[in-house]
Parts: sequence; structure tokens; C-alpha cells
Amino acid sequence: MGSPASTGGGSAQLLLILFILILVTGLHLSGAQSHSPTPNPVAVASPFSFSFDFTNKSNYRPEDLKFEGDATPRGDRVDVTCDSHGDESTNCSGRLSYAHPVPLFDSTTGEVASFQTCFKFLIHIDNSTSKDGGSGMAFFLGNFESTMPPDSYEGGLGLMPSLFSGFALRTNQFIAVEFDTFQDAWDPNPNSTDDHIGIDINSVSSENWTSLGSIGLRLRGYMTATISFNSTTQMLVANLQFDDHNNSVPVQVSRQLPFPINTLLPAQVAVGFSAATGLSMDLHQILSWSFNSSLALPDEDDGMDAVVIVVSIVGAVVLAAVLWCILSCFMCRRRTRSHDIVTRTGGPKEFEYRVLAAATDDFSEARVIGQGAFGVVYRGTLSSNGSSWGASLRELGGLSSKESCASSSKESDSGEVAVKKILNKMRGGNLDFFTEMNTISAAKLKNLVKLKGWCCRKHSRNILDCMCWCCRKKKHDELFLVYELVPNGNLQYHLHESEQVIAWPTRYQIVKGIGSALVYLHHECDPYILHRDIKPANILLDNNFNAKLAYFGLSRVGNQDNATLMTLAQGTEGYIDPECRKDGKVKFYPRSDVYSFGIVLLDIVCTRKSREQVWELYKGGMIIEAVDERLHGDDFDRWQTQMQRVAVLGLWCSLLDGAKRPTIQKAMEFLERDHEPLPNLNYAVNSCVPSTHHDAYTSRCSDEQTLMSDVK
Repeated sequence: MGSPASTGGGSAQLLLILFILILVTGLHLSGAQSHSPTPNPVAVASPFSFSFDFTNKSNYRPEDLKFEGDATPRGDRVDVTCDSHGDESTNCSGRLSYAHPVPLFDSTTGEVASFQTCFKFLIHIDNSTSKDGGSGMAFFLGNFESTMPPDSYEGGLGLMPSLFSGFALRTNQFIAVEFDTFQDAWDPNPNSTDDHIGIDINSVSSENWTSLGSIGLRLRGYMTATISFNSTTQMLVANLQFDDHNNSVPVQVSRQLPFPINTLLPAQVAVGFSAATGLSMDLHQILSWSFNSSLALPDEDDGMDAVVIVVSIVGAVVLAAVLWCILSCFMCRRRTRSHDIVTRTGGPKEFEYRVLAAATDDFSEARVIGQGAFGVVYRGTLSSNGSSWGASLRELGGLSSKESCASSSKESDSGEVAVKKILNKMRGGNLDFFTEMNTISAAKLKNLVKLKGWCCRKHSRNILDCMCWCCRKKKHDELFLVYELVPNGNLQYHLHESEQVIAWPTRYQIVKGIGSALVYLHHECDPYILHRDIKPANILLDNNFNAKLAYFGLSRVGNQDNATLMTLAQGTEGYIDPECRKDGKVKFYPRSDVYSFGIVLLDIVCTRKSREQVWELYKGGMIIEAVDERLHGDDFDRWQTQMQRVAVLGLWCSLLDGAKRPTIQKAMEFLERDHEPLPNLNYAVNSCVPSTHHDAYTSRCSDEQTLMSDVK
């Protein structure tokens, strides 16, 4: 192996050759184009966007809009359904959409658009003629040139024929965010009068929805909606602000769309609004609408002269062949060097792929014991001759740990294990993976599932691979983590699926076990470790119902200076911190884990009740009524105070303003001190006004010192 100096010199020579070739190519193309009498400037395509303010007619062109059914412009707004107040007209339906195609993904490159749309709208119900809402309205993406289905009134919402509402029609594909003002039989809580917002895919039966009953509001009056899609996380998020109620908090619904997106819709789509009424009347009006996409529409033919094209292509092909050979050698050498670095990693035990394949019956589906967005877990049985030890991972990471986090011991290879296959799309570079694995494997605590080892299945490299390096980008090395097998299943199963009810003392033991694991990760490891996916399915139970926090698939190791971590928002809906539920990169603090811990506590003590339901009971002074009904037995009075304390702690840890949450250390001290008074969470919430913006959940009166208090 050459010295660093010689390696750097070789790379510099390669780069110099590449620069000369690119320069010659540019001169050649310039010379060829100089013979063209009218050279065309190169146009850079801009991201796609449009904006309409219907209160100002000069702001838009009617030919940019498509009106269907009962939709029509009226004064300073657009009626999506007919103005039926005082008339006998029923069963209205209409559509307003952008009259031109909108890019969703590039069919050549596969790039998917991130987009955001914002619109102000009004839903008006004449109480003198109707007490119920008509049906509702929706923002939709559908096939371009699609038309509104016939008879799509009532629950069809202008998206589907009302006769087939609640069933998928593949000929009329769509993704929609519905604002539903009437509960149909296929809607969530059909016997309720609560309005809801939901996310629909090819059906008006929402799989993800948020009811407005818990906040005491209905879809009435002036409102502002913001809907965004992040192509990296595949998350579609809708926020609704009630403009007539300044003190109300935004309502949100979100869903991770199926991957890939091209299975749902074509490359270019139609976007717009649809609405419908039935026997009950309401009027749906759009006041303004903006839409922004990260992609641009495909460019038209630039009209370059045919002779210039031929000459340029011939010259470019010759130079490209030489350039390709040089790049192939460079990329092959680079990949080999990167591969050598990976093979030097060690620390935790390295297993051979054939050993794990044999232990899991070649990763048979019959061996699957868990599956999520970040990997698949298999039950495996290891023989006693299956692994080898590599060098220390600390050569890569350079990370230090406190003495309590650094001890390790070699154990027998044999026995049952859980083998987790990491999905390529959910991890970053291999070096980051191994650095984090090294720190996590050094953590030693009975309430953490032990990481026994790892495996990297490498793909072979040959001359053809080197020549086709651009096509090999999809051939990732496969990574596996090997954990101890915890035999008694996960907390999700025992709370929600098992017929056997967990007694309160056992639940309290589980609470303290989870808290102990988080205290260790946040306060006893240096740098601290964030789990970032705390949920009942990731809490395993041994035969004595001792809790073990498992599957650090999303964990992140803190920086040496305890600075905040910038990374893409990832986690499990319902448990992820609202401050981290945003597009792009967000800051992660230990308090993000504390929020998830709080939701898990509420799940343990108030099983099958949402946080919002528990919060309403707390505000009414009836928190004890939130306790799981299955715990109301002979010993209920004995443990009542303890149950109430855990429920209040769950609400405290899950406050939307992260600065007001306790650290995990303070939370556990609160549990231990049974005689301390309970905190007044109503005062904590009302002492500052939370922001109403989607990208700013933190309180306006919090400062940076407060934000950093939980990492010290």
C-alpha cells in the first residue's frame, strides 16, 4: 500500500487529467457551436410554482383554471359547490383544478418532487336551513386530464361516484386530503357528529385521520390549510388553522405514502379542489391558492442546428470513452479503498453472512418476528462456530465513553438471537453506521437489549463492475445487526393484543425499566445517545417482564460538545416529537426521546386512549378516569395514586413545548418521590403562547439556554 502522500499525488494527477479532458471537450463544443449562425443561450429550468389570489382578478388568468360541475368563479372567490342556500338544489358537486400538468416525478432520473400548497378557504353552513354539513371538500392530486366522476355528490366528495364511496377505483387514481363535514358509514366514528380531516388514497375512506371533536371545533368559517410532501421521508403532512379562532392550535394529520410514488400516480398530475353536498347544504369557497414544487416541467426542444448536434456528439463520444475509462479506474480504486476501511471495523463481534443465513433458514419468512420501516427482524439459532473478531471500531469513530459504558465481555456464540436486516434506504454511509454501532454496543445495562454483533455482506468486484460503476450504485453492501433474543415478545403485544392483562405492579416495573435505560443513554454515556424511535413495539420483555429497550435503528450519537443534531425527521407516527415532525433537516435533543417516553407512559397506564383524551380528562380534574379499565379490580384503590402519578408524568413529558418537558433524569426522580405534589400542567401550557406556524412548535418565550438545559 502506498503512503498517504503518494496516494494523494495519484489522485491529483487523475483530477488534472480529468480537468484537461473536460476543458478540451468544452473548447470542442464551443468551436462546433461557433459555426451556428444563431446560437441559443442555455436556459436553467426553475422549480414549478403558481399562485392565485381570487380577491384580485388581475392576479390570475381564467385559462389557467379548470372548472367542472357546479364550480364557478363568483366575485372575489371561487364557489366549488353551488350556492344552494334558500334554494331546493341538492346533491351538488364541483371541481376547481389547475388547467396544466404539474410535475410529480422525473420518469428519466426517477427524482420525486417535494411540494407544498397553501390555500385559504371558507365553509359556510346556513343554520336556518341545515344543522349538518353537506359532505365536505378535498385537495387532491390525480391523473392529468382526469374529469370529475358522474354522480360524485354526497360522500363521493367530487372524487368518486357516490355509489362506490369508500371503495378504490384504479381507473381514477388520486391522493387527497379531505375536510369532511358529514360522517358517512365508511368514515371514522360514523355515529359521531365530529368533523375530521383525513388522508385518502384511491378511496374516500381515510386510513389516517384527525377528529376535531377533542378541540370542540367544526369545519366552519374561514380557515387556512398547508399541505406538504417530503420526497425523502415520503411523509405527507396537512396542517389546518382556524382563522376565526385565534387561540386555537393547528390541527394536523400525516401519513407516510407508499414507496415508490410512481405506483400511485403518473409523472405529471392534476392538482386542485373538489367538494360535494347531499341533502344537507353547505357552501365551499376558495379565496387564495399557492403551489410550489421542487421539480420543473420538462424542457421543450431547444432547436439546436442538426449539424452542430452531430459534430458535437461525435467529438464528445470519443472524449467520453477516454474519460469513462479513467473514471472507471478511479471509482473502482476508490470503492476498493472504502471497502478495505469497512472490513477493518470490529468492536462487537463480526459474523459471517453464511452463519446468519444458516441460523435463519436463509432468512425465511417463517423466521420473521418483526418488521418496520427501518428493517426486518428474524429469529435465528446460532451454532457455536460462527463468528470472527475484527479490529476495534474506535479506529474510525474516535469516540470516548465513560467507564460504565465501555466494559465488554466475550460470550458464547451459540443460542437464539434476533437478526435485524437494515434497509439500505434508511441508513447513511457505512462509516456512520459502524461508528454508531460501536458506541451502542459499548452500552451495558440490563434494560438495554444486548447487541451481540454485526455482519456486512459484501458484493464481489470485477473488471465489468469497474467499467459499469454507474450501474453499480444500487448494489449496496447488506448490513445486519445481531441482538440477544428476548423471549417474551414486545410491550405492544402485551398491551393491545394479548388476552392476559398485565397487572399494575408489573406495568410500573416496566415504566421504571424504560426510564432507567433512557437515563443511562442520556446522562451516563459520553457522548449521549438518542434512540429516536421509542415505542411499545421496540420495548421487549423477558420472562420476568423486565423491560429492555431495543432496536437502535434510528439512534444517533451526540456530538462531543453536546451540540444539537441536524438530521432528517424520522420516527413512528404518534410517538415522534411534534417539534421534529417537519420537512428537511431538524434538530434532535434528548427531550425528543422524552416526548416519546411520555406517550409510551400514557399507553401503559391509559391503554387504548389517545393523549388528547387523557389531556381532556386531566383538565377536568378526572385524570384517574383515564386509567385502563382492565385495571379496575380489587387492588385499584391500593395503586390509584401511583397510576395517577404515571399518567400525569406521561402528559408532562409529552408537552408540545419541548422546553417545558422534564429531563429523563428529573422524570425518574419525580416517580421515586411519591409524596411530592403533582405539577400544574395547565399553568405550564398557558404560561406561554405556542406558535401557530407548522415549522415552529417551540414556545416563543423559550430561550436557547432553556432549550439546551436537558443535555447538560
